[in-house]
Amino acid sequence: MAVWKCPQCGFPDNPQDSRRCDSCGFVRAGKLVLVSAETEGRLTVGVDTAIGRRLLQGFAGGDHIYAGEPQFLLSRDLGEGGWKITAAPAATNPTFLNGADLAGKSAPLEHAATVSIGPSKMQLRVEIVD
Repeated sequence: MAVWKCPQCGFPDNPQDSRRCDSCGFVRAGKLVLVSAETEGRLTVGVDTAIGRRLLQGFAGGDHIYAGEPQFLLSRDLGEGGWKITAAPAATNPTFLNGADLAGKSAPLEHAATVSIGPSKMQLRVEIVD
């Protein structure tokens, strides 16, 4: 059985499929990678990050012009482990997750999910890596 060592307390025997340390309760989120469907460009984040037009222009292709500043927030879910996305309330165009409008709400992000502006602009595939 594979195990992971807690970076917070050093406990060495946490089960690989667990996101929470059995000793101290530390929750691991892993890293999140956004992959542009247009360019195959990649953006890797390991901390809570506001994503907007300026950051997207470096890897997401021409559709970055539809993004606000910010467009959405990526944040670690320290209760459950993993990541969540929250649409920025001031963004001009709506943020969609898997074809559904987030409408200013938060939602958990799963591996292979698709984030877009509107139903079809600037499609980004989500990869979550440990």
